[in-house]
Amino acid sequence: MALQLGKDARISAGEESTAGTEVARTAVARLVSTTLQRTVERDVVPHLVGSGASAANPVDFFETVGTVGGDLEINAAYQGSALGLWLKHALGSVSTTGAGPYAHAFSLAGSLPAGLSLCVERGSGGLGDEELLGCKISSFELSVAPGQVMSCRMSIIGMGGSARGSDSPPALATLYPITHKHAGQLSFDSASYTLSAFTLRVDNNLTPLPELGSLYSSEPQRNGFQTIEIEAELVARSDALFTASLASTQGDVTITFTDSTRSLAIVLHNAVIFSYSDPISAYGVIKQKVVWRGLGDGTDHGLLVTLTNANSSAVVS
Repeated sequence: MALQLGKDARISAGEESTAGTEVARTAVARLVSTTLQRTVERDVVPHLVGSGASAANPVDFFETVGTVGGDLEINAAYQGSALGLWLKHALGSVSTTGAGPYAHAFSLAGSLPAGLSLCVERGSGGLGDEELLGCKISSFELSVAPGQVMSCRMSIIGMGGSARGSDSPPALATLYPITHKHAGQLSFDSASYTLSAFTLRVDNNLTPLPELGSLYSSEPQRNGFQTIEIEAELVARSDALFTASLASTQGDVTITFTDSTRSLAIVLHNAVIFSYSDPISAYGVIKQKVVWRGLGDGTDHGLLVTLTNANSSAVVS
């Protein structure tokens, strides 16, 4: 029997029009890691009859709940990682303008899209590919530090799936990764800052919705408000951010990553510093760690991410 290897693992996706109803997968990304799969929990049937007079072991069991989901990590890329697809399903809506390059503007919406049909192509050497349906992005993160490719991490909640088997994913596209050297300066309150590390977090606060008649969840729903944050680490060169944190200064936080005609521009709207620290523990430079939270104002809802690339569609690889 052939060994199953992680080599060549990838994740393919298609946009569903009805949550949980399978569609063909049209985009694909190279996987860094994943825990995505279906699981089933079981318990014993609660009665007082055991396996016999000489034993005290239960004899009956039932399936209590099935779960679909897990975490996945891919390389964030201007093209070749389906970043636009993940952004649309993490934020809610997209508008495309331009004509080569194209600017795909992703913004927050009251409701997320119906869902994704995903297939975890589990590498080579076996028949372990697994299809998951009705998948929604509960949390989404972009992060980068010096010497790194930007990572994209997601937590997924789904509705169902099918038995593992053999699948033929879409062809991989040329990868144009977003790297640390593409970062511009972060701007806030009429000042600009060079960063040591950057993270964007979107928490959609989704939860499964169990209902009678099915082992698995109905369409996952929000359990509270979204949380949209940027966390940055930078060398302390002034007390401006400390002062802004005490004064509850509010304004947009912006940063753009650029590689030739390709770019990723992030605007955190109406941001307030929710956390600030600059501890001293060694001889060297002091680092500031700052967390901004984006808020809505009825027009700007907290976050705008614009991905510029050569793809006319926002949701392809």
